[in-house]
Amino acid sequence: MKIVFNTTQPHAPCSMFYSSALKGIPQITFHDLNIHNYDVALFMTYDHHIIQQVKQRFPNTKIGLIDPRNHKVYQSTKYCDFLIIDSIEMEDYWRISKKPLFTYVEYPNIPYLQKQHTEKDKITIGYHGNQIHLECMAETVTPALSELGKEYNLELLVMHNGKKPTGRESWYPDNVFVRHVPWSMENYSKELFKSDIGIVPNNLIHNTNSKIENKTNNNFNYSDDDYSLRFKMPSNPGRFVIFGKLNIPVVADFYPSAIKYLQGSNGAVACNTAGWYYQLKELINSSSMRQLRGDALQGLIREKFDFEIQNEKFINFLEKIVK
Repeated sequence: MKIVFNTTQPHAPCSMFYSSALKGIPQITFHDLNIHNYDVALFMTYDHHIIQQVKQRFPNTKIGLIDPRNHKVYQSTKYCDFLIIDSIEMEDYWRISKKPLFTYVEYPNIPYLQKQHTEKDKITIGYHGNQIHLECMAETVTPALSELGKEYNLELLVMHNGKKPTGRESWYPDNVFVRHVPWSMENYSKELFKSDIGIVPNNLIHNTNSKIENKTNNNFNYSDDDYSLRFKMPSNPGRFVIFGKLNIPVVADFYPSAIKYLQGSNGAVACNTAGWYYQLKELINSSSMRQLRGDALQGLIREKFDFEIQNEKFINFLEKIVK
């Protein structure tokens, strides 16, 4: 079986993550437009608009679309033989395609590192990701950090590719020293590894007025203690996988991928401020718990998300598709 991976945006983050992960497959070639030479052709979501043309020109080649992150690619999925998704969130949405789905969790290809968690005067809490999730933690994680900052010497390490924060941002906690680290592949191991605890705020701000509107005649049994969650369809395990590779324990927002994997010693989830406060305080107070959960999370990553393991499963999936 011969496989080709093509994209017009090889330097886009998702393209880089997937190509780095899939390069461990002996049968794969990158960036070759001679589609007729291959049994399987993989295309990144950025290039979905050419899939119809490719399928019509090479009807015997099995076409797979990687990372369909937006509902707007739906028409293109009609000409695919399968989709590669990265989470239970994506899986649920893309059942609409009625195509075989393969779950492949992509993330930056960084080494596994071992961390010795010890009792210390200052605890560093690490974040990596985009600025939207930072802004959306303003009403949940930030108040918890501000309160914990009254009791402990805390540093919030924030790694993203945006500008250094000014201190006036809504997510910027009180009583906590904030250190910005520019995003780079090197800084995962060089800087983020210095974190004692990782946080994965994921859920988006939800307009609570929509809940209040539902109070009319008690049609939906509205209550002030209801949970109303909003998260992106392409939410996935990737950000907590990185902390696992670095041997760092995690607290994450309530969202399906986190709830699915961060159970027991693997990690913890939280939603409201009190929940975040409690889960973070437990880890701040106990280096042994940080070690236990960091080790367990890394074990989970090795077992389920290691690229070698995912590639083997992917080849088995493709062999059934090509038959």
